[in-house]
Amino acid sequence: MKTKLLNKLAQLCFFLVVVQCSFAQNGSITGIIIDNIGGLPGASVYVKNTENGTTTDFDGNFTINNVTNGSNTIVISFVGYQTLEKTVTVENGKTTRLGTVSLTEAVNQLDQVVIKGTYYPSQVRALNIKKKGLAITEVLAADAIGKLPDRNAAEAVQRMQGVAIERDMGEGRRVIVRGAPTHWTSVLLNGNRLPSAGGASDERYTQLDIFPSELIQYVQLNKALTPDIDGDAIGGALNFITKSAPLRQTISATVAGGYNTRADDPSYNASVVYGDRIGEKFGFIASGVIWDRQTGIDRYQVDYDYTNENENEAFAINTLQLRDYVARRRTAGFNLGMDYDLTDNSKVYVKGLYSQYLDQQDVRETYFNFYNNNIQYQARHADYLTNLYSVQLGGDFKLNNKLNLDVIAQYSNSNFKLNSPKNLPESERGYPIVNFIQPMNYLGLSSDGNKYLAMDSPDGIGGSIDNISPNLASAIDPSQTILNQVILSSLKKDETHYVGKFDLTYNANDKLDIKFGSKATLLDRTFDSYNLVKMQGALLGVPNAPDIVTLSELETQNSPFDGSFINEIGNVYDGVNYNTLTNDQIDQIYSDEFAEEHGLITLVDKDSPSNAPLSYTGKEDVFSGYAMATYKINEKFELIGGIRNESNHLEFSGKRVTTNDDGTEVEDITVSKNYNAFLPMIHLKTKFSEKTILRTAVTRTYARPTFSRLNPGTQVNTFDRTITEGNTQLDPTFSTNFDAMFEFYPAGVGLISAGAYYKSLSNYIYDDQSIVEYNNENYLLSRPDNLDSAWLYGFEVGIVKRFDKAQNFLKNFGVELNYSYIDSEVEIPTYTAGTQTGTYKTSLPEQANHIGNAILVFENDKLMLRAAGNYKGKYLNQIRTIAGPEHYRWFGDNFTVDFSGAYNISDNLRAFIEVNNITNAPNRYYHGTSERPEQAGWSGIRGQVGLSYTLR
Repeated sequence: MKTKLLNKLAQLCFFLVVVQCSFAQNGSITGIIIDNIGGLPGASVYVKNTENGTTTDFDGNFTINNVTNGSNTIVISFVGYQTLEKTVTVENGKTTRLGTVSLTEAVNQLDQVVIKGTYYPSQVRALNIKKKGLAITEVLAADAIGKLPDRNAAEAVQRMQGVAIERDMGEGRRVIVRGAPTHWTSVLLNGNRLPSAGGASDERYTQLDIFPSELIQYVQLNKALTPDIDGDAIGGALNFITKSAPLRQTISATVAGGYNTRADDPSYNASVVYGDRIGEKFGFIASGVIWDRQTGIDRYQVDYDYTNENENEAFAINTLQLRDYVARRRTAGFNLGMDYDLTDNSKVYVKGLYSQYLDQQDVRETYFNFYNNNIQYQARHADYLTNLYSVQLGGDFKLNNKLNLDVIAQYSNSNFKLNSPKNLPESERGYPIVNFIQPMNYLGLSSDGNKYLAMDSPDGIGGSIDNISPNLASAIDPSQTILNQVILSSLKKDETHYVGKFDLTYNANDKLDIKFGSKATLLDRTFDSYNLVKMQGALLGVPNAPDIVTLSELETQNSPFDGSFINEIGNVYDGVNYNTLTNDQIDQIYSDEFAEEHGLITLVDKDSPSNAPLSYTGKEDVFSGYAMATYKINEKFELIGGIRNESNHLEFSGKRVTTNDDGTEVEDITVSKNYNAFLPMIHLKTKFSEKTILRTAVTRTYARPTFSRLNPGTQVNTFDRTITEGNTQLDPTFSTNFDAMFEFYPAGVGLISAGAYYKSLSNYIYDDQSIVEYNNENYLLSRPDNLDSAWLYGFEVGIVKRFDKAQNFLKNFGVELNYSYIDSEVEIPTYTAGTQTGTYKTSLPEQANHIGNAILVFENDKLMLRAAGNYKGKYLNQIRTIAGPEHYRWFGDNFTVDFSGAYNISDNLRAFIEVNNITNAPNRYYHGTSERPEQAGWSGIRGQVGLSYTLR
């Protein structure tokens, strides 16, 4: 029924196109609207005494078509600037060029807004773009990003309404839009999807901490898609627009230094931007940035025996883990933009970006294993290295007064590798993990011999949240802590996108624009992973093997558990203090000399069958086309409607491993799948007045399966009677979306908005576990599968207001408040003794019920002070189908507070301060209920002070 409705709406739009195409042709007017900063986006430009007009794009460019011949007066306006009128003469079939038109700031009168300050101008720009746009979008401007304490792209967009982020060691990494899973939001660079090879996971999302915020000019979040945007974005499309060549010389530089309370060393940040025009035709901009810092996190983690068939013992604690992370991170990026005017009607351009993210992690961790009476200690360190490259070649060609052609070719690549230890050849590096073990008995166990929290213990004894002591029966003794395993985990990923597209826009008349286009995206992906495991021969009973090595014989350093570990919860873990391996010692253990001296024997090598299913290669080719129309019905109503079709072709190759009494068999497996996504979309903008707007939309979008789920690799184990596999035959998740957004723009600078949305989902993908018959026996099958349906809805409200009309000190204050309530439902199968016995209704993973931001700003000509709070409510993190809902993993409530300040020393020089996570809010995960912790980590407070110099 919903699809039929969308098809009818699409037919209506096509009818309007046909009716309007016969309208007459006149002349055109083009130009660029600027101020003292640069291009003015969203400025209103119209022909006086007519309805014929437009708004400027992100760079201030505009074109008005179908202007009558002869003398015409053009009216140009923008909030906070003096309205300008210019008289021009238009000839039939020709384009009149106004060139660059500069607006001046309004004088300080009671009925006008004066645009001055550090943050204020960017806020005005963003609100104006939102107001003039036709679809439901959020916009963040570059100068705003640079003046907030947001050092990467994820932290920048968390200020938007309906957006939450996930953090790693206190830094933003992944974006959640409107409660949808992270891979349901597409991350675009200049309109095309970015590769997703960064980081150690295998999901279909871009790790946004690789992307320095200084390289961004605008961020545009499309919450309801139009047909000219890639349709695989149920949550929304997040488009990062890099800096373009300026209209005049631009020079800026920033230097800063900072500190993190979880780190030993200071941080520094530096960036530089230079752009200019050479002659009348060529322009360029180049920007570079580096952010080098040390960060860390103290964390405890609790693993429960939730697969135990005994309902009470399923809550027993198998392991308590203490982890100390210290990381040196370096984000470096370079952006280059060039454009050249071939003629007055055509332009070609190049946009290039390179970014590198180096994460050098030192990890020391202790596992208190209550279920088998030992302690395991691990020391590991590795370089996580991610590179991102993107080059876009494009052209804008005005073929005549009515027809415009845009063409783009883009190459993007992202690659990732674990790159340690350095004493190994680069091709053999990975993640070195050295494991030690010591027998240990534990006190404080319950009468059944298990470790519990007091709330789960049959005897009511045990710990509680933030107070789970291991209760050692004896002290940790390094001379009894033996070298157990030497592990090297290797991971290399590479993903390349080749994109070609064109967009053709036809201006039928001053009411109707027709647009259609086509796009091809060719994706190649490799995922290469394996584990190497060595052990001492003496532990394996090898005759005449060298003596067993203990921790006391190796080079160590002071323990991270020395009284400063998680001091936020007191001295719970002071009693487990012992020295840990140095990084140099870890590297030396991986040398051939150490292996020979201490008799290390390889148990698992690169070619071992257990490694075979981990790696795969994949191709995903997408061919899409669309047709749409924008129709201005009258002064109150504007309509966008059209269709998009995306044809997907997949081929993935991996390994199938079967282990039985006869040994292990490894065979190649290649699986392909083709599917089509037909996506009708329609938007209606209703303008009740200049201040009051209602936007509504009905769209169809989809989300492709994550790469890890498409891996056809299969592991069949006849001893355990288990089958673990991916599923290349998964269908994508489709969503029919209903959106409405009401906006009121009060006098001055401000916005009051309220919206609602509903997403009807089909083919929802989840990780299933079920009992299947294999070789006439029952096996536990673990693989992803599709469910029939699910739904998600939400409400969002927001207020942005500057009290610029006040006649007292309040005129320098402003507030930004937004809140989203989100709910969802999916029915997940439940099992008893491995057999499905029913279903359980739960929310979608990663969907928080409550998301909110609160920002208070004080600003005058010299000083800007800004405090921001970001709240994200609890959400389901992991569904455990066999264990049941009481064992699901949840992320707990999170509230962070940031502060920034800036002082304009002169017109060109600014001093600033930034502080993140002032309250040192922890990240918490819990098991079923918030009183039963699974993980809690504290990343500390970080901040920096610096200087910024700008010469325009």
